[in-house]
Amino acid sequence: MGETTGRAGVGALAGVRTGDIVTLRCSPREAVVAEASAQYVTVQWPWNAIDPNSLMQWNGLRDIPRTPEAPDWDIEPFQVVSPSDAIERHGVCEVGIPETVAYVIHVAEFPEPLDVGWLPRPRTYVSLMAHGVPVPPFAEEIGFTLDPDGDEPIESELIYRPYAFLVDGDEVADSEGRMWRFSVPWNWTAFDDSPGEYPVWPLQLIWRDGGQDPQAAEAVARATSSGAHGDEIARWLARAGLDDAPQLPPSVLAEDL
Repeated sequence: MGETTGRAGVGALAGVRTGDIVTLRCSPREAVVAEASAQYVTVQWPWNAIDPNSLMQWNGLRDIPRTPEAPDWDIEPFQVVSPSDAIERHGVCEVGIPETVAYVIHVAEFPEPLDVGWLPRPRTYVSLMAHGVPVPPFAEEIGFTLDPDGDEPIESELIYRPYAFLVDGDEVADSEGRMWRFSVPWNWTAFDDSPGEYPVWPLQLIWRDGGQDPQAAEAVARATSSGAHGDEIARWLARAGLDDAPQLPPSVLAEDL
């Protein structure tokens, strides 16, 4: 399943939800080198313009890690793709995103465009972690963020969505007759206090978006006719390159990240 756009923007990222696994890529573009060290290259960012009305006073520069030994290598999708011996201060290098697999850890939508120091001001931020990189416990800042409507011409494809046959807020009955409410990416809330953390497949869709949806109910029944919740998680872990499922928040309206 793939989707790209011809404008600046990130294709499938415009419709992602927490837990989605995507591929990312961005064609290289020339950028002026402001500073260079063994671990970082500081470039004049070639896409976003400085926001003259911002309180952030961004200087138009961005630090890009050069090697995996740099502390934030895993949380910066952009890389300098020029040969190392061609990078020098006041010279020119190329910056882009080589094809990368990442999983969505949060989607934040803002009531008003966010003042970040550059234009366009984002209305949505998608936070992601690179394939195989676990969410660190107790970290205040994790992953990297992308603006689905930003200037960077990033292409993306959705390659896996856990519980793709359900939408946030679906209410289902499991094979034991218990009622559950689904929350992305794989969270379940029982309507009763009986033991068990997850519904037992197959599932029957009872309620979606305030009503009944026979076509969706048929799809849910078909998708859960065999297997179990654990199988759904195992498939996600294999594609994300992880051993344990992280605790991921739902995609919610947020003032900030």
